[in-house]
Amino acid sequence: MMLRSAMKMRPVVARRYFSQTKYALEIVTFPMADVGEGIKEVEVLDWFVKEGDRVEEFQKICEIQSDKATAEVTSRYTGVIKKIYTSIGDMQQVGSGLIDIDVEGSEESAAPTPTPAAAAPAAAAPVGKQVKTFPLADIGEGIKEVEILQWFVKEGDVVEEMDKLCEVQSDKATVELSTPFSGKILKVYHNVGDMQQVGQGLVDIEVEGVEEAPAASAPSTPTPAAALAAAPSTPSTPVGGFAQSSAGKKVLATPAVRRIAAEKKIDLTQVPATGKGGRVTKEDIINFMEGKTQAAPAASSSAAPTSAPTPVYSVEDKTVKISGRAKFMVASMTEALKIPSFGAHDEVNLNALVAARTALKPMVEKRGSKLSYMPFFIKASSMAMKHHPVINSQLDSEVSSITYKGAHNIGFAMDTEQGLVVPNIKNVESKSVFQIAEELVALQQRGLANKLTTEDLQGGTFTLSNIGSIGGTYVSPIIFAPQVAICGLGKVAKMPRYNQAGQIEEQNILYVSWSADHRVIDGATMLRFSNTWKSYLENPTSMLLDLI
Repeated sequence: MMLRSAMKMRPVVARRYFSQTKYALEIVTFPMADVGEGIKEVEVLDWFVKEGDRVEEFQKICEIQSDKATAEVTSRYTGVIKKIYTSIGDMQQVGSGLIDIDVEGSEESAAPTPTPAAAAPAAAAPVGKQVKTFPLADIGEGIKEVEILQWFVKEGDVVEEMDKLCEVQSDKATVELSTPFSGKILKVYHNVGDMQQVGQGLVDIEVEGVEEAPAASAPSTPTPAAALAAAPSTPSTPVGGFAQSSAGKKVLATPAVRRIAAEKKIDLTQVPATGKGGRVTKEDIINFMEGKTQAAPAASSSAAPTSAPTPVYSVEDKTVKISGRAKFMVASMTEALKIPSFGAHDEVNLNALVAARTALKPMVEKRGSKLSYMPFFIKASSMAMKHHPVINSQLDSEVSSITYKGAHNIGFAMDTEQGLVVPNIKNVESKSVFQIAEELVALQQRGLANKLTTEDLQGGTFTLSNIGSIGGTYVSPIIFAPQVAICGLGKVAKMPRYNQAGQIEEQNILYVSWSADHRVIDGATMLRFSNTWKSYLENPTSMLLDLI
C-alpha cells in the first residue's frame, strides 16, 4: 500500500521567475513525512526515478522500508526531478528532503516580469481553482482492481484533507481511502458495487490554488525556505506521529488529527482511541466533542437475548450477484485447484497441553490477554519448520524455483460476516507464545470489525484453518498459493484411547488434516513434519528445549 502520509507534510518551495514568460517554476523539496508508529527513519530500498526524469502526480518515486513495513512513496506533483538526496541503502530521516521537483506553476501576467533589482514589492495574487482527478493508485500485491463497497461523499460535498472518500475491497483487505486534497467533489466516477481498476479516476476534486509569491520582494522579507527554517518547532506537533501532554503521556495520532485537536483546543490524551494500535482518529475527536461514547464490543452481544436461530428460507428463487470477497474467493480457489495436492490425517493427544494451558491461562489474563490453544499450534508449527524448512517454502509462478522463506508468517483462517479472511502473524519464529496470543486476539478483533489491513493479510507463508471451532473432525483444506502446505484443525473431543501401559483412558483428541503441494513436498516429508509438530503438542515441555 502506498504511503499517503508521505503527502501530508508541507513542502519547502523556492520560486524562480523568468522575463518574457508567463510561467513560474517552483523548486519543491519533497520531504520524508511522519509515517507514524514512532518511526524516526526508514531505509531507501529502491528508486523508481532518477535526476532529470519527468514525473506525473501519484507516480511512484521510491520504495522504503521501516521496521514495520515496506511501502512505496508517490509524488504529489507533476514536474522534473532536479535532485535526489538519498542513495539506495541509505537511511532517510523523517522530515529530511527526499527529492527536489521542478514544478510548473500557474500562469502569471503576460507582461514581462521585472528583475529583482528593479522590481517593487508586489502583492501576492491568488491562483484560480483547479480540478484534480484522484486516481486509485497501485496498491501492490499484483492487485489490478477493487470493488467499491461504499461512498462517504457525494457530488457537491466539500471535503477536508484526509477526509474519508470511500471504502474499497480487494481479495487482500477492505480499506478506506482518504483524500489528499481539500476542496469540492465535482464528479464520482463509480457506483457502489462497481469494480475500480488501478489507475482509473475515483473522484474529481475542485481545489483552491496556492497563492503566488511576488516576483521580487524587499530585502527584509524572508524567503519561504528561510521562514520555515527560522520558525520555532511547535510542541503540539512533534515528529513521530505522537502528541504529548504536559504529563508526558504519548498519544498516537496523524498530523491532520493533531491539527484538528489543536484548533479545537482538545487534549488528545483525554480522547478515547479506536484506531489501529491505539491511534486517535478524526472520528474519535468528533465523537469526543459531541459527547458520544462507544459501547464495549461485548456489551451488545451480552445484552442480546439468547434465542434459536431464525431459518433462512424463501419459497422464491433468488439470483445473487457474486461480489466482494466471494468474487475474489472464486478466483483464488479456482487457481488453487491447479495445484496437485495430497492429504494426510492424524490424531494428537492434547492431555498435557490442556493441563499446561489451564495453568498458564490465569497468568495471561492478568497481563490483559487471552490464551487459547491456537498460539501453541502456531508456535509448534514454526518450531517444526526449523527441522523441515521446505514446509515454509514457496513455488514461483513459472514452476522453475523454490524459495525457502526465512520469516515464519503463519496465517489462520477466520470466518467473518464478510467472508473468509486469512490474516497472518509475522515472524512467529522470534515470538513467544504470549506474544503470539496477543497478536492473535488483536487480529481476530480487527477481522470481526472488518478492519483488517493489507499488511495484516499479505506475506503469509503457511496457514492453519481451524474448523474445530464450528465442528467437525477431518477436512480437506485447500492450499493458498504460493504457499505449499496447509493444516486443517478439527475439534478437540474426549475419546477413549489406549495409553502406553495398554490401558484405556480418556484423552483430549485433536483431529488434524494436512494438504501439501506434491510438486514440492512428498508424503514422507509431510508426515515427518506432522510427527515433529505433534511431539511438541503432546509434550509441551519439550518446546522449552528449542525456544529461542
